[in-house]
Amino acid sequence: MPAPASDQKFQRRKEERPSEIMAAGLKIFAEKGFAATKLEEVAEAAGVSKATIYLYFDSKTDLFTAIARDIATPRLDDIEKLLDAYEGSSADLLDFVMAKLKDITTGTALPSLAKIILAESANFPEIREFYRDHIVLRGTANLSRVIERGIERGEFRNCNVNAAVQEIIFPILMNTLARNTFGELPLFDPDGFFTAHAEFVARGLAADREA
Repeated sequence: MPAPASDQKFQRRKEERPSEIMAAGLKIFAEKGFAATKLEEVAEAAGVSKATIYLYFDSKTDLFTAIARDIATPRLDDIEKLLDAYEGSSADLLDFVMAKLKDITTGTALPSLAKIILAESANFPEIREFYRDHIVLRGTANLSRVIERGIERGEFRNCNVNAAVQEIIFPILMNTLARNTFGELPLFDPDGFFTAHAEFVARGLAADREA
């Protein structure tokens, strides 16, 4: 016998609560930073009690890391699945990864969380370490795989892979931080930046770049 409509609605509402709490938490974290955010404020924004938050998240840190994981993990999974199965050129694979980086930095709230970590990591090493281990190191490992693949196949020149990864990531990070700090000014236009940056990266890594 199917459950009454009221019970189904309650169950659906219960299942949606973690997402609603994370959405509210993201908004408050982005506005106030990690230290200044209070779970009472998140609860009010989510339309639940503070006790309800603790049904799903152990602490403010747990909520913050859950938000970061929810944003980053599906995109990192997409990259890793492609890396495992891709048979085309390494240049095209690098284009895909660069497009994913653009999506992450322009189409999600992850840059706001990264800005918080950069500003407050000295006081909250637990969020810094989570972000480093589960997002930064995982993302850089994916880029390393692409470059190493290209070198092994003779498509990219032999180079210091760790240094090349940093040369790809740091300009993206600075463009993202500039847009988050100063607003969407023409100077920091992400479309123009990513187009130019991808071209620089492709030319710099190409095995026949001298030609």
